[in-house]
Amino acid sequence: MSNNEKSLNRRQFTKLGAAAIAAAATGASQMASAQTAASELESTFLMELALDVADQLDTGHTSIAPVTGGTFGGPRLRGTVRDGGADWITQVSGHSSLDVRITLDTDDGEIIYMTYTGVVHRADSGLYWRVRPIFQTASEKYDWLNHIVCVGKSKQIPGKVAYDVFEIL
Repeated sequence: MSNNEKSLNRRQFTKLGAAAIAAAATGASQMASAQTAASELESTFLMELALDVADQLDTGHTSIAPVTGGTFGGPRLRGTVRDGGADWITQVSGHSSLDVRITLDTDDGEIIYMTYTGVVHRADSGLYWRVRPIFQTASEKYDWLNHIVCVGKSKQIPGKVAYDVFEIL
């Protein structure tokens, strides 16, 4: 290639510039539309989870709350929570960070390992307390739990740590 073939003349440069501006404008409009949800987030009630929790063990910035039992129930599953789980609660820059690991026994004899992380903080509208449960099970009947995303919201049950858990559709 000669030097003349490698360089652009003014007209070619102007056309390229116009194309680049058009591409940038298209990208900007796509980005603006991407900032607006294309659909509503939908959910369905999965279960109520009510945990029995022993006194917290103080270990500094992290407290450990042993889970000693509890119940769970919803339209597609129900049962009890085994003793032996725990909630590691860490104080982080004005909020509490939750890390919970528990074992669920369904009423029909299946075992489900449930973990959740979450955030608790005081907001102007009250206590903001949300969790993100994840399930693991070898049960064929409850295999669908391995493949869903959930969000839980705290609820008041005297003497319990409790949540309404929703499957995100």
